[in-house]
Amino acid sequence: MNRNIKAVLARTAYSPVVYHVMQWLRIPQLYADYIIWSSKRRELSIAKREFSKGAAIGSYDDFKCALDKHWVSYNEYAYQYKFYNKTEEEREEFVSRSKMGYFYRRYTPGNVKAIFRNKHRFLTLFSKYIHREWIYAPNASYEEFSQLVSNFDCIIKPCDGALGRGVFKVYKNGDHMDDRKLYESCVKDRLLVEQCIESCEELKAFHPQSLNTIRVVTVANKQKAEVFGSFLRMGVGNSVVDNAHAGGVFAQINIKDGMIESDGIDTNGNRYVCHPDSCIKLKGFVIPKWEKVVNTCCEAAKLCDNTIMGWDVAINNQMEIDFVETSFGPDFDVMQSPLQVGVKKRIFAMIKEYSGIEMK
Repeated sequence: MNRNIKAVLARTAYSPVVYHVMQWLRIPQLYADYIIWSSKRRELSIAKREFSKGAAIGSYDDFKCALDKHWVSYNEYAYQYKFYNKTEEEREEFVSRSKMGYFYRRYTPGNVKAIFRNKHRFLTLFSKYIHREWIYAPNASYEEFSQLVSNFDCIIKPCDGALGRGVFKVYKNGDHMDDRKLYESCVKDRLLVEQCIESCEELKAFHPQSLNTIRVVTVANKQKAEVFGSFLRMGVGNSVVDNAHAGGVFAQINIKDGMIESDGIDTNGNRYVCHPDSCIKLKGFVIPKWEKVVNTCCEAAKLCDNTIMGWDVAINNQMEIDFVETSFGPDFDVMQSPLQVGVKKRIFAMIKEYSGIEMK
């Protein structure tokens, strides 16, 4: 669908009046139910294909039971949570991506979705936490665009993208003969152009090609906020993105002291004692400025009017906390797979404490 049409539809759907009408008609709940139904069908198809090739782990019947009861994807069942090796009691400890996705679709306020689905609005409203130059191409002149890409290495990304899709990098010392064509393309596709954050040396060392960010998941209301979990995300190979679901490696951070407490892992279940490119050991590394990271994310979380938020945080070369982007639907697989410890009971209890919503 054309990006302009999508943007208009999103603004309409998330406007306060339309959102309340949709709630009254139970559309968010019906939509969430439909997504679960369709995702289960898709996951059964994926599993059937894997088992037919003879390359699958566990058994098809066991996966069907796990999918029906726990809503786990085949990837979660086989690689991330290793459900094929777990008892039913152990499986009950884990919350699937689909279960949390159901919560986000059903209960996230429309105004929150409108802000955080649109990176342009996010950068504008949370400018206090942004320490880099950026432009939204449709609102910028060619001269402004040209100056930005000539002075800085830049990341260009969709306004409404996710999982690192559609992100690419342009270099200030590159060939700028086609800047006009690139500008016109950015305007047409409604893209953001951002100065690349120069990471602090400690995090940059893991993988210099990507900005290695800290995902901080907060639980909050307007009165209080706390960090639920956190992990470091690192790119691999030639990738300029560090997203776990775009091939990156992630490792869990102990939220009390900021120390990495797990080996690295990817979403295929591969484990890494050291980063696969830089060979830097992961476990035991302490995140710089951890207390400041926690305080900054909790401060911002109380402004959101939403229970759960996932903040992607960089620490720049001036040791400032720089928000990259934020999600109202952070994935919990990356907080459960590194240590193989489920968080379902804890997150459900905190959802009830902070919002009054009871999850089952």
